[in-house]
Amino acid sequence: MVATPYSEIIDLTMMRLTNYELDILKTTSPTNFNTYMTGFMVSGLSNFNNCAQNLSDRNDTTMTFNITLTDAEKDILSLLTSIQVMEKEIFDIRQIRGMIQDNSTAKRASEANLLKEKTSLYNTWKEECDIKKARYGLLNQNWETLFSNE
Repeated sequence: MVATPYSEIIDLTMMRLTNYELDILKTTSPTNFNTYMTGFMVSGLSNFNNCAQNLSDRNDTTMTFNITLTDAEKDILSLLTSIQVMEKEIFDIRQIRGMIQDNSTAKRASEANLLKEKTSLYNTWKEECDIKKARYGLLNQNWETLFSNE
């Protein structure tokens, strides 16, 4: 069995995100970047509650799952990680405080629109993730045991 490195999930996550701060961190300090992104990934693991594999079977020191994840599992995990990153963006108190304290109506409206778009994307990703998890669950359901009389 081949262990799946966290980097596969993080790379898929970064394909979804456009975040210059993360891009700079990845370039200047790959170790800090991986540690930072791993936090988001681990935070999202509990939301994949119908995974057919044990996502707790992992080694945080070597940054690998001790299992071989399928492409569908990697995709769902990367989406969950993206959602966690976006959640942090939306609930960034500094950004909200800046919107409230800024006297410029135009800047406040611009930041409010950006927050609205981030929230919309967040909700879209959550809905997409729910659909993918439902499809995954249906495909991985053992129908014989579900409908057996024993």
